Amino acid sequence: MIQLQINKVSETIRPSSIGELRGYLQRALQPGHVISVLRVNGLEIAEERLGEFEPDAIRTLEVQTALPADLAWESLTETQEWIERICAVLDSIAQDYRLGREHEGASRLVSVVDALQVLVGLLQGIHASLDLDQGTRGRIAVPWQDAESELKLSVEGLVQDLEQGDPERLADRTGYALPRSLGRFRDVLAEISA
Repeated sequence: MIQLQINKVSETIRPSSIGELRGYLQRALQPGHVISVLRVNGLEIAEERLGEFEPDAIRTLEVQTALPADLAWESLTETQEWIERICAVLDSIAQDYRLGREHEGASRLVSVVDALQVLVGLLQGIHASLDLDQGTRGRIAVPWQDAESELKLSVEGLVQDLEQGDPERLADRTGYALPRSLGRFRDVLAEISA
């Protein structure tokens, strides 16, 4: 027996399998909504992890839903802040390369590359989900495409620089090219938020 709460509305259900539970959740979603928060026994998890639980092990299941556009709007400020943090780490990595600490810079750069991959996915989701008026969408279309192209080139250049192992080029890439590319996205997001 599971105490299920969807958007603060509670009920008790008895699914025989996780598949049945997933089906119930999908049918219970309001049209156009997605799951924004999922807590199993008080622990917040990603929706994909629900399959790791046996129905008998779930006592409480809390679900919050939202429209994708609302989630995109809510994430604008946080995404801008995340870009700032990534840029600060990139600047620190550039200093490592400039000061001959290639090993330290390279080991931290791996984490930044992972963060960049997540960021790119987040930016794509924001762009696809934002409900913008035609004027705003038209105004940001070219800057967004330019920022995407520049970031792609910067990341490709970073991969080449890593393969060549040139600390001077890595310092330039991490201290200038990547932060500049990310800054363009930050500026577009700020314009959308305004």
